[in-house]
Amino acid sequence: MDPITATGLVLSVAGLAGQVFTGCIQAIQFIITARDLPETAKYLNLRLRMEQQRLFAWSETSGLLDLENAKDLDNFNASKINGANAFIIHRTTILDLLMQIQCLFKEFEKAQRKNGRLKTDNGPIGDDDEFVNPAEDASKAHVPLSESRRKYIIKAMKQARSITKEALSEGRRRLLWASFDKAEFEDLLQRFSTLNDNMTDILDARLQTEIHRTTQDTNRGVLQLHKDISSLQRLVQALDIKMSSSRYQVAILPQYATNASGLQLLSQLAKFKAFNESIESQSTGPWDDATAMALQLGRPDIEKANTRIDRSRIILTTSDVADETSVRCEAVYLKDDGVKQNIWIEWKEYEYGKGKALSPPPEIIDRVQKLAALLGHSPKPDAFRVPRCLGYFDNARRSGSSDTGSESEEDAVDTRIGFVFEKPLDEGVSPETLPVSLFDLLSSPRPRVTDRIRLAHAIANCLLYLHSVNWLHKGLRSHNIVFFPVTANAQDERSTKIEWSKPYLSGFDFARPARADEMTEIPCYEPTHNLYRHPSTQGFGFGPRESFRKTFDIYSLGVILVELAHWQTVDKVLGIEVSKVRLVAKIRDALLEERRMAGVGANMGEIFEDATRKCIYGREELGINDGDDEMNDAVAARLSMVFYEDVVKKLGDVRV
Repeated sequence: MDPITATGLVLSVAGLAGQVFTGCIQAIQFIITARDLPETAKYLNLRLRMEQQRLFAWSETSGLLDLENAKDLDNFNASKINGANAFIIHRTTILDLLMQIQCLFKEFEKAQRKNGRLKTDNGPIGDDDEFVNPAEDASKAHVPLSESRRKYIIKAMKQARSITKEALSEGRRRLLWASFDKAEFEDLLQRFSTLNDNMTDILDARLQTEIHRTTQDTNRGVLQLHKDISSLQRLVQALDIKMSSSRYQVAILPQYATNASGLQLLSQLAKFKAFNESIESQSTGPWDDATAMALQLGRPDIEKANTRIDRSRIILTTSDVADETSVRCEAVYLKDDGVKQNIWIEWKEYEYGKGKALSPPPEIIDRVQKLAALLGHSPKPDAFRVPRCLGYFDNARRSGSSDTGSESEEDAVDTRIGFVFEKPLDEGVSPETLPVSLFDLLSSPRPRVTDRIRLAHAIANCLLYLHSVNWLHKGLRSHNIVFFPVTANAQDERSTKIEWSKPYLSGFDFARPARADEMTEIPCYEPTHNLYRHPSTQGFGFGPRESFRKTFDIYSLGVILVELAHWQTVDKVLGIEVSKVRLVAKIRDALLEERRMAGVGANMGEIFEDATRKCIYGREELGINDGDDEMNDAVAARLSMVFYEDVVKKLGDVRV
């Protein structure tokens, strides 16, 4: 068979599959948008929507959705559909499975309406009907919807609406739940999930991996849109039921093991985000022990209150005491049981008014306690490459202190807060091992390209998950990416190596939740640090300094990617003197110069260059339009999906 004929046959089969797929989406959409679903059943509706997104992921990966959204079929690029090969090898099976999905939902709706559980809402159909505006419906249900999927649902539901006008007796304009049968709904979900699994099994391993990634990306968007504790509990409940499926528990095939780990990670992130939210909500509302147990929240109020460590329990090394400008230092922590624990400390400076008590302002203490509790909470998601915080202490002098020097000398007062972190001993790190920053390592011999790409992907992935639980870092730079060298040779303890794929993200002294009402601290002026900060955060000129947002963290990541490409600090890459402050405002423009971007590509490849450019360029390149508010949940979800697709995923796919 010649290529033209083969392509025509593939498109013919795919076209037929597309018609059946449209019927599936229509049937599913009628059920998931039925109004007045009981509160106790909303987590089931969420599961149904997530299964719908899996079906969309299959259609996108196989190329079917591109075909259905194509305006000009003659110029349609059929390479994706031909590459999937499924519409020739498995054409009968695909059509059969899609028909089963369509029939499943039609039969379910028919039975529910017959038994009086679903009723018809015969209100007028207008331009604002929720079938015509699926994005609004998805947003209300806390499920992200990409532009291609939104367009497809509009197309499918307009077709359904035209049929409805000719057959008003069916009353399929809109449905509402008059009552609810949990057992039947769960049976529907189980059968739909099995059919989705079968659809995925048809494709080869490469495309199955692609579906898994797409689904995980969508799930991160789901997490982004779930903010309050009750909705996060529904998400965890839906995920736990999914993970209890025998197919995921047994994990007979590698792809199911991968999917199970992805669901587990999302559940961990949802619980971690719930803990973050509970720190705020517990002081303003009633505490639900059942919810706390389901989300493994513990007692956030107690954890927060217990984060303070008495300064007398911290023994600093002599060199670190003398150096008050150090970012971090080594120390020993005297635990309650008298055991000495080797720790490391991250410093945060604070200001106090002349003549006032030597203590941080109350709002700073509150932020510090929340951050220490969040970084110390267990269990922590595996994807979080952040150290475990044991608490904090105030290092300011007090009356009766044994430190030498005059108490009246205010310029000698060391007003710093110390965050106490434990070392990752479970990763083979020795208690005596000192943390070393990427900034310091940039002056050492250049690692392999593969190692630098793994490091870039690990940092980007960590930032992705940090943002997914709605936290801003605000201090992302090579100084705050640290490693703990491990012993490379058991016979020679002096032989150590850096695990480039296992960096730790530190420097959370100005981190905060990504909420519009959250207080923003302005970092102290430090030219070296300003090299990594977006120009809009530095307050140059006469305009006001903009509130920090996620794209500013992503910009800082872009600067780090430039450093990794050249294996030099950014000031050396640009050939500037850090002390010349006026140049700092022009760093972004200098980094985006064509010749400099070409230099990144020359060292690391075109994909790495493109990811770096998107990070530094920012908003438009990351799917943020003029006028979009990054604090808006839907915008945040879209940013997360674009950042993953165009930066994190591509860095992970680079092969050298």
